[in-house]
Parts: sequence; C-alpha cells; structure tokens
Amino acid sequence: ADTFNIYYSEDMNANLDKSTIDLRFRLMEEENLEYLEAAKNEDIVEIADALGDILYILCGTILAHGLQHKIVEVFNEIQRSNMSKLDVNGKPVFREDGKILKGPNYFKPKIKEILEK
Repeated sequence: ADTFNIYYSEDMNANLDKSTIDLRFRLMEEENLEYLEAAKNEDIVEIADALGDILYILCGTILAHGLQHKIVEVFNEIQRSNMSKLDVNGKPVFREDGKILKGPNYFKPKIKEILEK
C-alpha cells in the first residue's frame, strides 16, 4: 500500500520532535475547522469528508505515538468513565453550555494502568 512516509513507532512514544507535533496539531486543527464550516453549511458530503480526514489524521497520530496496540482499550476505558458521569437515575446532567457534568458515580479513566500493562 502507498503511504505518506509518516513516522511510525512500534513502541509507545511521547517524545516526538517539535515539527512532527506541530504538524499533527495543525492537520487536526485544519480538519476541525473544515468540519465546522461544513456543519454550519449543512453540507453532509463535506461533513463526511472532514470526519473521514479527521479520523485519518488521528490514526496517523496514534501510530506516530506507538499507541496502536493500546488505543482501543484506552477508548473503551474513556467510554466507561464517561458513562460513570450519569446521575443515580442513569441520566446525564448538563451544564448550561451542553457539557455533561460528572455524576456521583464518576471515576477517572485509568489510562496509565492500561499503558503500563
């Protein structure tokens, strides 16, 4: 398969060079702005394109950090943590700006433990 010769790490790596970090961030920022414009314009084709590009860039960033072997478990743990934000009746409690607040059963995701296994 053809690639863009993107840096790929088999081992977890938080120590990317500054230019790689800046590039990965700029690419994500650009696609997020494209999504925002497409959503405001109610253009489902451009929304799908932006979301596909965001996913593609995210996957490349995961590979650059060598997290490809852990990211599914990390995501699942974040999902469990997010679901723990529900109130005692299993309902989300929203802040005025729409953000979901932490309920009484909230627990912080145990990402460090996942990465250390």
